[in-house]
Amino acid sequence: MKNQWQVILGILLVLFIAIFAVINVDSVEVNFLFAKAEWPLVLVILGSVLIGCLIIFFLNIAKVRSGNKQIKQLKEEKTELTRKLAAAEAMHGKKSTIDVGEKETKEANEKPNL
Repeated sequence: MKNQWQVILGILLVLFIAIFAVINVDSVEVNFLFAKAEWPLVLVILGSVLIGCLIIFFLNIAKVRSGNKQIKQLKEEKTELTRKLAAAEAMHGKKSTIDVGEKETKEANEKPNL
């Protein structure tokens, strides 16, 4: 449901930008640091939107990669902790078996033979 709203909002935003760009068809002077150029305002608007979209896209890629790296790290940590827990449970289980075995041996030694 969330994705549907995002798609609808995206379509509405694209339509708004397209209408806005088509309405503004006058030529404007664009000043780059090293040169000046005269371009139609439509191209300036659409170029600015495209550059903004590319910036958001690349920031999103960086965020996803960071998240994937963190997920991988947490999975490795979980595996290590699971291994340590299994080892601790195995050690605990061995101690109880040894303790039970020692108690039975002590009880058998303490009882007099009839």
